[in-house]
Amino acid sequence: MILFAGDPHGSYSHLYPFVKEQSGVALVILGDLQLTSAEELDNLSKYCDIWFIHGNHDSKTISAFDALWGTQWRERNIHGKVVEIQGVRIAGLGGVFRGQIWMPPNKPLFLDPIHYCQYCQQEKIWRGGLPLRHRTSIFPSDIETLEQQQQADILITHEAPKPHPSGFKVINRLAEKMAVKHVFHGHHHDSFNYDLSKKNIHYKITSVGFRSLSDIDGNALLIGIDDRE
Repeated sequence: MILFAGDPHGSYSHLYPFVKEQSGVALVILGDLQLTSAEELDNLSKYCDIWFIHGNHDSKTISAFDALWGTQWRERNIHGKVVEIQGVRIAGLGGVFRGQIWMPPNKPLFLDPIHYCQYCQQEKIWRGGLPLRHRTSIFPSDIETLEQQQQADILITHEAPKPHPSGFKVINRLAEKMAVKHVFHGHHHDSFNYDLSKKNIHYKITSVGFRSLSDIDGNALLIGIDDRE
């Protein structure tokens, strides 16, 4: 069984009832894990097989970044690759579009991290590479890397595709090129209802909201409400 979790933002207690009551659960988190250490993933992994992509909040602090990229959990980040989970090929695009890099449909200012660092002020270079904030920015090279991969059954993204009001057509084009059957995304904290009946879109799209949970068919198992102050 594969389940898709919307942005946890540092809280994971809502997931335990679902992963404890079923055996053999693969849990795919759609970004914004917002951890301060890897302890929460270590505990949750006792009950399920965890995979994820990063979101914009995962480079907001050094501790959030190090909890993912500074531990063994970096191997479970699906960003930029296709992995097979329980016989299902899942492709991942983590991060968000930012105007300093690329805000589609506008032309990109930088093609890849190396290009950015060549023109970046040296005092902004962090740990020999991109500034911390831009470790979760999407570059055109991220899209190209996935386009060159084999086809996938499912594409998971942090950003939304169209027709979400805040979605991006470039994600739809990626889904089409990879011939996916379903796109799951987080980020917007809503469970947007995609009515594709009048759209020329031949795959399903599921928005998994804030601290929400969906099954592989896009059925909502839990709908969370972002009532944080």
